[in-house]
Amino acid sequence: MTDHDWVALARSLAARLAQAGDLSDARWIEAFSATPRHLFVPRFRLGTDGPEYAADDVDQAEWLAEAYSDKPLTTQSKPHPDGLTTVDGLPFLIPTSSSTGPGLMARMLEMLDVRDRHRILEIGTGTGYNAALLCHRVGSDSVVSVELDPTLVDLARHRLSSLGCRPALVVGDGALGVADHGPYDRIIATAAVADIPAAWIDQLAENGKVVANLRGELSTGAVCVLARSEGSSELTGRFAPLEGHFMWSRPSVDNPLRPHQSPPSHRGSLVFHGRTALNPADLIGDDDFRFLLQLQLSGAESFYAIGDTATLLTSDGSRAEVGMLEADGRRPVVQYGSRRIWDTVEATAALRRDLGNPALDRYGVTASKSARFVWLDSPDGGYRWPLPLV
Repeated sequence: MTDHDWVALARSLAARLAQAGDLSDARWIEAFSATPRHLFVPRFRLGTDGPEYAADDVDQAEWLAEAYSDKPLTTQSKPHPDGLTTVDGLPFLIPTSSSTGPGLMARMLEMLDVRDRHRILEIGTGTGYNAALLCHRVGSDSVVSVELDPTLVDLARHRLSSLGCRPALVVGDGALGVADHGPYDRIIATAAVADIPAAWIDQLAENGKVVANLRGELSTGAVCVLARSEGSSELTGRFAPLEGHFMWSRPSVDNPLRPHQSPPSHRGSLVFHGRTALNPADLIGDDDFRFLLQLQLSGAESFYAIGDTATLLTSDGSRAEVGMLEADGRRPVVQYGSRRIWDTVEATAALRRDLGNPALDRYGVTASKSARFVWLDSPDGGYRWPLPLV
């Protein structure tokens, strides 16, 4: 492939992102136009079990088309630590690294509000593509990126070096930041977190900003933009909706799951029978409701429907099963385990009505070393929920 070939593809990608409203800053448009995404994704899969593409395919056209598409590309997966297998008897693979969809990446970079000479910490190097964009914008000397997996760091360093980019790449737990290279004017997390780590607060400079996918298990597509005012020890800001989310930040390179994330235990010994007027189908597909529910229900793991049954699970093994078919305006509910978690669903639905069905942009986050919480409408308002979101 000639430089002319990939430059045309990169420029086309940047133009599509700008047309879609994901990019508006001319400096970022130039960065996307001048950065070869294909160099960072020589082999990838679409989704978790989609088709695989590689640079050494006989026909490179499809690989290049997908490399410069606005799609997330899975670049690394690892077997489930419990040895789970697929229906075909193959190891059940959990994605552990990817190249984020460029549209999502572009929106977060613009939210970061980068200025010349800003020092930036990236949490989650991954393929190195986002680090390359940052280097183009502020220069390699101003970019620090931390990644848990040393193999990924080595690959990213080689790819970045081939473009003349030499940011500081560090192997480590992103939750600890990189104190040796701080403080930072901006911190961007390309790995999802359920809390704002104390190290990020410590390492952020005055008037600094943090952009992160702060999520739980029920509602994943939200980013918070937090700022530290001059003279303040706390960060505060609001949520913004995003289409898509990042893989979890985790402390162990050998375990693809975050701490405490495992298949919920089987039904508990306590059983409660009841009926509900709520339609679970309406709730499962409602992102705003799911966001509020994960604030109200600690340890919420999943909420889904298969066939005629909706199921809600929490990390302590509690479980609620609700029939999808209504009789006399109500549906059967069976609750298992130590908590009656469907009761929390009922209470959350009532609270949501009382609050005027709040959308995501009414919520915000305040984070300091002593307290971190989500709030509604105002940090000083009446509704607060402690972090983490799991």
